[in-house]
Amino acid sequence: MGHSRRRAFTTGLALFSVGALTGGVILATSLDNSGLTAGAAPDRSRCVTAAFPGETEPLAPSPSAPATPRLPVATPSPTASIPAKAIPPGWSGVWSTSVQDLDGPDLSGRTLRQVVLPSAGGTGFRIRLANTFGTEPLRLSRVSAALAAASGSPDLRGGTARRVTFEGAGEVEIQPGERVVSDPVDLTFGFGQSLAVDLVPQGPAVAGSGHSRSIATSYIGEGDLAGQTSGAAFSGSVRSWFWLEGIDVPDLAGVGAVSTFGDSITEGMSSTVDRNQRWPDLLAGRLRADPSTGGLGVLNEGIGGNRVASENLSCNSPSASGLRRFDHDVLSRPDVRVVVLALGINDIGSGTPATTVIDGLTVLAERAREHGLRVAAVTLTPFTCDDGCLTAEKEQQRKLVNDWIRSTDVFDAVADFDAAVRDPAAPERMGALYDSGDNLHPSDAGMQALAASFDLDALLGR
Repeated sequence: MGHSRRRAFTTGLALFSVGALTGGVILATSLDNSGLTAGAAPDRSRCVTAAFPGETEPLAPSPSAPATPRLPVATPSPTASIPAKAIPPGWSGVWSTSVQDLDGPDLSGRTLRQVVLPSAGGTGFRIRLANTFGTEPLRLSRVSAALAAASGSPDLRGGTARRVTFEGAGEVEIQPGERVVSDPVDLTFGFGQSLAVDLVPQGPAVAGSGHSRSIATSYIGEGDLAGQTSGAAFSGSVRSWFWLEGIDVPDLAGVGAVSTFGDSITEGMSSTVDRNQRWPDLLAGRLRADPSTGGLGVLNEGIGGNRVASENLSCNSPSASGLRRFDHDVLSRPDVRVVVLALGINDIGSGTPATTVIDGLTVLAERAREHGLRVAAVTLTPFTCDDGCLTAEKEQQRKLVNDWIRSTDVFDAVADFDAAVRDPAAPERMGALYDSGDNLHPSDAGMQALAASFDLDALLGR
């Protein structure tokens, strides 16, 4: 890629994750690299490619920062006047992750088994693989998919392994900047059933495209282990995803999907690893409990440290701004009918004024509307830290953003994350039950409270 950056992953087969890394700007025990630590020097190294492959011009102008907040005087309630777009019959996503520009491990001569939990079941599925930020072609000699024995286990359910093909071929080559979609895989699974996808690279394979913090364990073993029921030969593991971008199921009724577009809180940071307690997972559970929302998928497009208006140059979890990645991660998908905007806390934490966040969220909402999407937003949760990262000015800016989100008619629905988890006695802090311990990321109970704060009728425009 032509730029130098610190390697964010080791190549050994011992358990490793972003949690063990040093360097960058880190808030207490969190690894959000959001710039919240008081007095920390900014990371000047360029550890992210701001432009996606093929991008020739900025996706949107930088939002303005007027001298005074443009907050409405009236307080209209969010309306349900804009229905979600119609989804043509075909395929719809039930699992996804945002691909980042990473320096991943060398997986040459190894098998990578990635275990994921789709947000809805299906009578079959296809997988999407991406070499978005790779600098060399990715050659896979074998790809296999199966029902996983359980989340957090490398074992498969016996007799469920299927070889995955691409235009009938068992091998596939993915050029830099490209993605491929597999042929349909004939394997039925239900909601709550984890899937395992095995990738066996052929030749040199340093993982340059993936998602840095999966909050789930993937497994690495020497040689071609694709489809092996026992996971005993997988001697290494990693809490990241590589090359796997999504899973789709047949959607003949045009049900579509909800895209959750956010930061580390959406990503699930500090929820229990391998328990699938991210708030989008729990929102999917609520949708499954309602017969009227059937196979509606929930797609997690959260990236730790992500901001609305500026790039996150951290080497631990790099990302283009929300404004820049929105087209690639949300609008390029024909199956998305509703988008939830859950960004802004990292902007405020790094000193960005509320007006810039407001302008940025407005741009995102307008873009989504132009594509026929229904748009929801969430308020910014409280954050503090022991070394004084939360100043009175930053708290005031957070409140300004939240007041605007609650009162504007820019969005079709609002989930009040702030009200769901704040401490009534100290509203600038998260309640103890909902705090994971870093005063920023919710615990499992906090994630449940966030998912419960959605009015499903308002979210879906029913």
